[in-house]
Amino acid sequence: MASGASRLLAPYRRLPEEMRRTLRPLNLIDELGSFLPAAIAPRLRSATEAARRITLLRRARYRVRCLEGRAAGGGSPLTCLLAMDDLSARFWRGLLFLEPPREHDVATVGALRVPRLAERLAGAVDLSLWQASWPASLLARGRTLVPSWVPLWLPIDRPLDGIIVGERSGRAARKNDVRRIERLGLRPRLADGAEAYERFRRELYEPYVRGRFGELGVVLPPHAFRHARRRGYLLLLEDDGGPRAGAVLVREREALRVLAFGAAAAPEARVALEACYYHAIRLAVEHGFRRLALGTARPVLTDGVLRYKRKWGARLGRPDTFDRFILVHRDTPGVRDVLTAAPLVVECDGGELRALVAAQGLRADQQLARVDAPGLRELALLTDSDDDDVRSGLTAPYSAVRVVSGDGTAAARVRPVDPRPDVPSAPPLRV
Repeated sequence: MASGASRLLAPYRRLPEEMRRTLRPLNLIDELGSFLPAAIAPRLRSATEAARRITLLRRARYRVRCLEGRAAGGGSPLTCLLAMDDLSARFWRGLLFLEPPREHDVATVGALRVPRLAERLAGAVDLSLWQASWPASLLARGRTLVPSWVPLWLPIDRPLDGIIVGERSGRAARKNDVRRIERLGLRPRLADGAEAYERFRRELYEPYVRGRFGELGVVLPPHAFRHARRRGYLLLLEDDGGPRAGAVLVREREALRVLAFGAAAAPEARVALEACYYHAIRLAVEHGFRRLALGTARPVLTDGVLRYKRKWGARLGRPDTFDRFILVHRDTPGVRDVLTAAPLVVECDGGELRALVAAQGLRADQQLARVDAPGLRELALLTDSDDDDVRSGLTAPYSAVRVVSGDGTAAARVRPVDPRPDVPSAPPLRV
């Protein structure tokens, strides 16, 4: 029997890998969708991914890990529950703790049970994060959700020089970037053809992602670049020795979206990557796009990638990720340490973005100004003080501010600070 099945599979195995991929129905739909106009293709891609998620939902299982150690940012004791896939757990473990924590498994749960268990099991620890991938996330309505990735986009509403001047915040840094880029002397070129895309993927993109992000790197598959070639641009930055950096950009309606960056491992790699951002913005301006989607970043307002994209004037957009995490926490020193070092972007009902932030050991007004960003509706500041003086005069450039105080065991109390006049009032943040 086994040998008969092997003979039947032999012709299939001899097919090229990309052809074998399209023999699966959802992959075939994906492939055909890549030929469709830019206004339709993203919707079809999202629909096929949703179908994949539904088929995987019944089989999805998450380890529930209990972690104990010293909190990142200040070293206070911190206990956490993480229920998620292994790659996500590695990220959150590194973000939340100052050093590798003690860890033991509590249980293994099915994806559909996560929303129900999150509240019941979370009370004994300082903070818990529960992966709620779509469509399980639909069962988590009314909870505070942390998106796995946050998109950032830049409005293309002025000439290139106007974007460089932009808002006051980051203006000097942008001008310094442009001067470094000009001194580097890389020549931009738009390339085409399957061979050029494949060479970019193998020689610039994959080495850059693996070198930059290590075990947390998520590498796009080859077919993503083949699809991008049908409705996008390959921007290469070259010197006499060949390409040193580049970016794949995809047309989507009136927007240009950055799919991937890549850079050679060289002393000037960081500047070459800065040049990619600059020339991607220039390309969007010259081709008349209304916005440039600069890709995604982790939902952490102090994340280096997010802060660099913010420097160019990017705004946080509504997350379109399929993976979210239910966040349950208490107002304890360990949680405040974490939220001082790594303020989190959270998503509330209606898709609004808010931020959970603390300022343990810092001046609250300086911390709020440092982490605020366009696209956030509100900053919720966790504090152990119930003194009205903590609240006086707290404002942020873009967002309303709320002070959240609690005793570390009871539900935190949300106390509003007078919002900026141009920021509509919002319901209290669930914490």
